[in-house]
Amino acid sequence: MLRPSYLCARCLVDQATHAVELAVEDPGERLSIMRGVVELLYKDYPERIPAELGTMVHRYVVERSGKDPYASLKMKSNEVALEITSRMRREDLTLRKVVLSAIAGNAIDFGVDGSREALHSLEEQLQKGLAIDQFDRFEAEVGRARSILYLTDNCGEIVFDQLLVEYLVKLGKEVTVSPKQEPILNDATVQDLVSLGFGRMARIIPHARNAIGLMLSEASGEFMMAWDRADLIIAKGMGHFETLYGTDKNIAYLLKAKCIPVAKSLGVEQGAHVLTF
Repeated sequence: MLRPSYLCARCLVDQATHAVELAVEDPGERLSIMRGVVELLYKDYPERIPAELGTMVHRYVVERSGKDPYASLKMKSNEVALEITSRMRREDLTLRKVVLSAIAGNAIDFGVDGSREALHSLEEQLQKGLAIDQFDRFEAEVGRARSILYLTDNCGEIVFDQLLVEYLVKLGKEVTVSPKQEPILNDATVQDLVSLGFGRMARIIPHARNAIGLMLSEASGEFMMAWDRADLIIAKGMGHFETLYGTDKNIAYLLKAKCIPVAKSLGVEQGAHVLTF
């Protein structure tokens, strides 16, 4: 698990500020919510990992505002991604191509400063290679696996995930796709996946109610059954890397290293695309 650095404090306050500005109009209420956020962080920073702290902050903002701050941005992300994948579907897609596109889609993240304009650079993201490239191992693990558990991350990104899941299903793999149950940040929920048609090709089992990454202590019994029987787990995004890395399980991490602490932990430049185990 990734421990916090001093830089995480700045990022967490920035995330909260962005969410509050999206959810609340009244300046006084914004100030009141941000005061509560600072108190939460003062109590628990840096004793918890960044994903846990982010979960606390975003749950608090949703509870206080009574709104999903990112609802409209999530819809827009899916619309932009669908325009791109509709063109991609006319191409001769390979496993490597759909994997690279799934990683490129991880650029869509409204929780990280510097990634909120990713919708405008998706075409550029699709052209990037991998700073850590364990695709050969990934291809071999896919070949051996019968049951694959796919942990999704953000909206928009899930449209590219759909290309990879479709490819895996065509290979004869039994795929379970696992989003969040309820909204947090711009993470995909069960309803987001259903609306895109994931349910027609794979089982959908949420891995958390509303949390950044995956804390196994919060997972349902149904999810843990899917976790235990999976031959390969594909985990999208930094939150899953932060919370699961080092777990005794066969996990392929597909992500863009959007923040400095995660990039340093991987030994890559900030913004690099990564496929690692």
